[in-house]
Amino acid sequence: MTGTTLPLAEFHHPATFASRGVAVPFTTPMLAGARVRASQRDGIELVLPNPSGSDGIYILHWPGVRALCRPTVHDTMLFRRLSRVPAINPAQVREATLEVALAGHAGRGVVAAAEAALAYGRSQQLLAHFLLSTGLVAQLDSDDPPPEQPVDIERRARAALYRIAPWLGRSGLQLTFCLAAIAALFAPAGIAAGDRAARIPRLLTRLRDTLADLLQWLAADPGNDIGGLGRAIAVAIRRACDSGEAALAATRSAVTDPLAVLKQWIADAAGVRATAMRCEWLLDGWERVALLWLSANPLVSRRVALLEMAPLIPVLPREVAAWADISIHADTMRQACRVTSREDGWRTGGSAFALIERNEKLLAMST
Repeated sequence: MTGTTLPLAEFHHPATFASRGVAVPFTTPMLAGARVRASQRDGIELVLPNPSGSDGIYILHWPGVRALCRPTVHDTMLFRRLSRVPAINPAQVREATLEVALAGHAGRGVVAAAEAALAYGRSQQLLAHFLLSTGLVAQLDSDDPPPEQPVDIERRARAALYRIAPWLGRSGLQLTFCLAAIAALFAPAGIAAGDRAARIPRLLTRLRDTLADLLQWLAADPGNDIGGLGRAIAVAIRRACDSGEAALAATRSAVTDPLAVLKQWIADAAGVRATAMRCEWLLDGWERVALLWLSANPLVSRRVALLEMAPLIPVLPREVAAWADISIHADTMRQACRVTSREDGWRTGGSAFALIERNEKLLAMST
């Protein structure tokens, strides 16, 4: 795969999450592991691991993608939608993915899953807003008995915001919008310390389940471990889980004081957004790894799943070292394992149709 349309870059370690890009759930087999990022020239570009497994990446615009493979309609529409997002980050990519899924380009099962995901996301935002409002009322109306009904909490929270508005240099309505924006940002992590139902904790649970199942499978028959590949993947998953739990705790600690985070939002909204997004960036790309394993047939295709999972193991950029309040293992910034292949026939021709169907099922299983 050479030529001017498919420039092969030397191996590099991304310095930032923005330069690493965001994982995109494409259904075309040849686009496995592709990430999207803002182009230094114009628009967006894809960062695609070398399909052979060797060092190097492809930096592609859409014409280069079409020279590499024949993308599905879903992937074509998703790339077009991503080219219009205001910023390339995991939240925006997820929103675009769900929007394209609702259009039915990946099948009815994906449509139903997207509808359920959007409905669940809205319920989590309402819960986050309720919990922040409850905390704000407890802070500002500590002398009054706590309200028992949600409508009373909302009324008292709104009254408290209007009361402190002159002190914060904003109108009561502006503070109401600020609190709603904060709730929407932190909803995926969950506001309550023990919440395991929000999207990020659910992803961490899925990763833990993947790790437990993988270790049990390796212990049952050591021959399942292809050249140590299974153990290497297990180590990488464990580190991702540990780092993710640490990031989740740090994210939730940022909203334990609703009044303080409201002040911080007014002073530095971008900083609050960055804090809220750290879990998303840290775990970006891991869901597909887990789904490949959990969807594999225990008796037939688990060894093949290892070969697919290995190239998808996310490598953290050097930027993560600046997160002093989160424990990050140094090896998460190194490639955990690599699988090399001399040819890509198993992802092209007639074989590709089965993989596309499988990838659509993975989309329907996403959180």
